[in-house]
Amino acid sequence: MEAARARNKQTPPFLLTREYKMFHGDDAMPDAQVKAEINVVPPHERDYRIVQSSGNDRGEKVVRKILDHEAAAEKTDHSPTAVVRDNYEFSDQGREVFEGVNCYVLGLKARREEPSLMNGRAWVDPNTFAIRKMEGTLAKSPSFWVKEVNVVVHFGNMGGVWTQTSSNAVADVRVLGKYTVTGRALELQTGDALAMNMPPRKSAERQHEGVPATFIYGARR
Repeated sequence: MEAARARNKQTPPFLLTREYKMFHGDDAMPDAQVKAEINVVPPHERDYRIVQSSGNDRGEKVVRKILDHEAAAEKTDHSPTAVVRDNYEFSDQGREVFEGVNCYVLGLKARREEPSLMNGRAWVDPNTFAIRKMEGTLAKSPSFWVKEVNVVVHFGNMGGVWTQTSSNAVADVRVLGKYTVTGRALELQTGDALAMNMPPRKSAERQHEGVPATFIYGARR
């Protein structure tokens, strides 16, 4: 798995377009919708720009915090969010078919109580050892206001790059109730020229570097 992660760091530069939606309670219609372009130049450069935002302005604040955290985590080989032995204890939970693939299922126990880690399970492709799915609960609540955050993340191949294809995070927030943020990858374009034409912004422009990758920090604003 660690070797597969290292290989994924050797992909060409790419531009990923994601769409986020934020829901309050059990509402069928989102409070906010945000579209972002994420520029990645492996192994350590990652930045983004918001290209569309509608609804409650909290939605854009939340998405910026998620993407700022991803950019900060990308800057090191020892990512605080990576599924590696430095961050997790693993247990064998057998095999399970996911999206037609008989995956290894690993139990995940965070080595530290940090909101960037989770306790749960991972589904690992038996041929490539890339993670296809993760689900669980954040190892530590990111805020006094948040009782619990449950997360499901899917991964897959887009344009020859193994990347996050969708995410779903549900939080129980004190006073405000349940909030859900979904993310979906819409398009991935590769090519040195494409990615290099969108150089990362200056580090001073990042206002929330190091904020854990969960939307809920913005829920109480």
